[in-house]
Amino acid sequence: MGTENYKIIKNFITPKEVNDVLDWVGSLRFTELNSNYHLTEITKVLNGNSFMFDISQTEETSYITNFQKRDYVRTEGVPDFIFKLIDKISDTIGIPKEHLFLQVVDMNRGGKIAPHYDASLDGLINYKCNLSILSEDYTLFTDKYEIPVQQSDLYCFEASLYKHWTNEFNSRRVFLSFGFLIPYEVMGRDENDVRVRLSKRIKKYFQI
Repeated sequence: MGTENYKIIKNFITPKEVNDVLDWVGSLRFTELNSNYHLTEITKVLNGNSFMFDISQTEETSYITNFQKRDYVRTEGVPDFIFKLIDKISDTIGIPKEHLFLQVVDMNRGGKIAPHYDASLDGLINYKCNLSILSEDYTLFTDKYEIPVQQSDLYCFEASLYKHWTNEFNSRRVFLSFGFLIPYEVMGRDENDVRVRLSKRIKKYFQI
């Protein structure tokens, strides 16, 4: 995975795919249902909507999507171009897609991502591959790195192991956040890894 523990691939998505995604996102309708206190605090500054899709519909993805949802978890099919993007990401990064979910985020001007760790499960890392669909240039900050992102970039990182956030945006931002739940060993980690131990402590105190 490289010494940085993240991957970034420039121009991962074509202009046609961008338009397809934007048309699809524009068709989604939001209903606020979330009652998770910690997630509510994070989403106060989002200034937009997020839509959760359980792609794999496994026990593992069901737990994570229900924990991280703002509105109801969608199990209906997603467009074919989303599955093509999933296959492309999996093949390009070299990661399994057995336990996979998708969060679609549409933020208005003034929104930002508050500092947080993503939810996790014992034995699995919540590995996010985020695809920038519509955005100004910006930086994703993590505990350890600053990742420069431009529109159409794909950037992947261990979201349950590193706290991450952004500054406030000056324009609308749309991105697809593909969540791959990946075994520790696939990512070169184990139960004694310092980041894994931290993730377990966070799960114990904040995931209910």
